[in-house]
Amino acid sequence: MGGLEQVPRRTGKEVTWHLSRYSSRMPAEKHSYWRKVALVVSVSVTVGLLLYLLRGMLAPVLLAFLLAYLFDPLADWLERHSWPRPLAVSLCLLVLVVLTVGVIALVIPTIYHEIGALARKAPQYVARVQSALVPWIEKNLGWQLSGQSLGEVLSSTANKLSASAEQLAGPLARIVQQLLSSIAGLLSALIVLVLIPLFTYFFLVDYDRIVNWFVELVPPARRPLFLERAREIDEVFSGFLRGQGTVCAILAVIYSVALTLAGVPAGVTIGVITGLFNFVPYVGTTTGILLSCLFLLLEGSSWSAFLVVGIIFAAVNLVDGLFITPRVLGKRLGLAPVAVILALMAFGEIFGFVGVLMAVPVTAIGKVLGKHALAAYRQSRLYNAADGEGGHGDG
Repeated sequence: MGGLEQVPRRTGKEVTWHLSRYSSRMPAEKHSYWRKVALVVSVSVTVGLLLYLLRGMLAPVLLAFLLAYLFDPLADWLERHSWPRPLAVSLCLLVLVVLTVGVIALVIPTIYHEIGALARKAPQYVARVQSALVPWIEKNLGWQLSGQSLGEVLSSTANKLSASAEQLAGPLARIVQQLLSSIAGLLSALIVLVLIPLFTYFFLVDYDRIVNWFVELVPPARRPLFLERAREIDEVFSGFLRGQGTVCAILAVIYSVALTLAGVPAGVTIGVITGLFNFVPYVGTTTGILLSCLFLLLEGSSWSAFLVVGIIFAAVNLVDGLFITPRVLGKRLGLAPVAVILALMAFGEIFGFVGVLMAVPVTAIGKVLGKHALAAYRQSRLYNAADGEGGHGDG
């Protein structure tokens, strides 16, 4: 009939046998796979819920474990050179304390002084903008604010800034005073300051045992694959955290010294900001150039100063690309800047400061597992079924 073959009718036993035969073709591994997926999803949701509920108390613990992760290679190196593990860990903590105190003693007062100087110069900056920029804006754009010209508004702002220059010179001091006025906040800060080094010490002493404990939770048959994936995650995570962190610190020092010697206002502050923002390529350099040019413009500097700033950023970027980053990072693969930014925003919004600490490790795990999941999908029957069906259709 119309080229269609007539299908013979089956008896009840034949239909039952046919269905059971069809069902047997469905591999048992498929059901096992979905059970594993459900288990992983359930565990992930449970862990995420616990992290959200305990995010307040987990912050010092996660920060301490992150510090232990950073200093574990140094502790291992000292241990290989006949240092007892507790003594090696104590030396690592001493290095951490010295670095922290050194940064606080050298950088923070300079930044505080530069912010105060900028605050005291704020009225001059407003007056310079008023005399140079406002006439052009009013003439060409005709902007008016609440019945006043833009020049009058800025003049009023300059007078207010002049009256409160001393208060603006000490914003950090007011913040410190507010923190110290809260006994609960002070006690909480002291507890955290004590707990973080304490947790870091114990995590570093038992770091290998902690890692081995997690490894032993994995079934022996799956352990080689787990260790292989863990090494890949460690390579990505350490490459970003240790490598990029080292590069950022080096660039912060270079930019701070170079901009200060070039006479850029708030040179140390701009240098530190540029170095820190260098975690995201081009963002640090762009931010540093914009801030430097802004303050040079407000200072009324000559065009030669702008030229010097351009040369500084071009030279440092050249040195970074040719020597610093290749020497520090080598061929290790890092994380995509967009992925890091999105992870920081998402985890910070959900978990707060704990989420910020979790963002980069979770992104590293997601990158490695996602890469292998995509490779497995491309080799699966589901991915290749379309080609097979297309081939039958063509025939």
